[in-house]
Amino acid sequence: MDYMSGLSGVVSIVSFAIFAAGVMKIFQMAATLSEIKDILAANKLHTPVPSAAVSSIGLPVPISSAQSGEEMLRAALREIDYPVDPASIELGNKS
Repeated sequence: MDYMSGLSGVVSIVSFAIFAAGVMKIFQMAATLSEIKDILAANKLHTPVPSAAVSSIGLPVPISSAQSGEEMLRAALREIDYPVDPASIELGNKS
């Protein structure tokens, strides 16, 4: 009989630990969702995002000016010093 009461105590402690870990995980998810909501609201209002919110989630810093795909490709190729023929990346209007 003593063995069963000891096993019951261990199961109770493990069950409480799993429950507590689940509650902590729910609070962590709620905090992350609120940070994401703040970032999306700041993006919608075109206001700068606080750097603490960006670094805690791991999102890259938003690009300040909108560039075309061609300009971004040219800049990337310049950074890696890759020789490229300008005619090879001309996209043109296909609409």
